[in-house]
Amino acid sequence: MSRPNLNARGESVLRTLIETYLEAGEPVGSRLLAKRNPEPLSSATIRNVLSDLEDEALVAQPHASAGRVPTELAYRYYVDRWLKTLPPDPEVEGRLSAALDGLELDPESWARQASRTLAEVMGGVCVALPLPLAQSRLVRMEFVSVNPGRLVAVWVGSLGEVEHRLMENPWNHSQTVLTELGNYATAHFAGLTLVEMRSRLLEALRAGAEEGEFLRGRLQELAARWPEDPGAADPRVMVSGLGKLGGLPEFEDVSRFRALVAAFEEHGRLAHLLNAFTDRASEDVQLLLGTENPYFEAWPLATAVRTVALGPSGFVTFALVGPLRMDYGRVLGGLRWWSRQVQCRRERTLRPQSLP
Repeated sequence: MSRPNLNARGESVLRTLIETYLEAGEPVGSRLLAKRNPEPLSSATIRNVLSDLEDEALVAQPHASAGRVPTELAYRYYVDRWLKTLPPDPEVEGRLSAALDGLELDPESWARQASRTLAEVMGGVCVALPLPLAQSRLVRMEFVSVNPGRLVAVWVGSLGEVEHRLMENPWNHSQTVLTELGNYATAHFAGLTLVEMRSRLLEALRAGAEEGEFLRGRLQELAARWPEDPGAADPRVMVSGLGKLGGLPEFEDVSRFRALVAAFEEHGRLAHLLNAFTDRASEDVQLLLGTENPYFEAWPLATAVRTVALGPSGFVTFALVGPLRMDYGRVLGGLRWWSRQVQCRRERTLRPQSLP
C-alpha cells in the first residue's frame, strides 16, 4: 500500500479529524473541524481538504449528509506519524499491577487471570495463549558443570529468554568438553526448537566415524535424557471481555456481532494469529490494523500483540483486540508498561536461582 502524499494542511485536517473521531465516536463535520483545527480555516476550505483526503482513501462518508470518518489507511498513517504512547495513570497502573499476582505459580491459571484483567482495564477483548518452552528457537547453548555427576544446560532462545535446566552428567565430562558441546550445538542447531534439536540428534547423530563424531555422540547422550516434549498437549486459548464489543457502535448490528463472536470461538484461528506474531511480539507490541490482521481482516478491528516470557514454564502471548477507534496511545503504552513489569517480576524471581 503506497503512502499518501499529503501537504501540511492536509495532515493538519486529517490529524484533527482522527483525534476528534477517537474522542467522540461520531462522523466529524466540516464546521467542527474548522473549530478544532489548529490552523484557522473556513468550512469551505475544510470541505475542499476533505475531498482531497477522500481521494487519497484516508476518509470516508457513511452517507451523503454525514460527516467523515477515518479509514484503516488513515489510522495507520496516524499511528506511524503522530502516535505517542502514554504511561498508565496511577489508577490504571494499580489495576494492571494486580495482573502480576500469581506469576510464579501455574502459568495457565496466571494467563487466564491476566487476560481478564487486561480486558477490563484496557477495554475490548483479550486473547491469551500459553506457549511452552518448546516453541522457543535456539540462539545459543551452553553447558556448565556444577558438581560431579551434574551439569546445567543454558538455553538462550529466540524470544529473549535465558533458561537453565539441571541435568545428570554420569559421564563426568570436563568443563572443556562441555564448552565444546555448547559451541557445537550453537553452530549446528541454531534456529531449532528444543524438541527439534533433540529429535535431530537422536535421528541423525548415529552416523559412522567422521570429524566431530565424539561431540555429536556426547550430545546424543545428553539429548536422550531431555524430556521428549514439554509442550506436547496443545495449550488452550483463553478469551476474555468479548461481551463488551457488543455495546460498541461498530457492532450494534446483531448479526454482525454474532459473526464476530463465532470468529472468536474458533480457537484454532486465534492460535494461528498468536503463533504467527509471537517472535515479533517478543521484541515489542505489534499493532495490526484491519486487513493487516489476516485472521480478522473482515472486521474493522485493531489488534495489539505482546509476548511475555515466564521462565522455565514458557511464554504467554496476549492479544488485545478492539475497534479501529481505539485509544492507541493508552493501550500501547499500558501494554508496554505491563509487559516490562512482567519481565522485572520474572527476573527477580529467577535471580536467586541464577548461576554464580
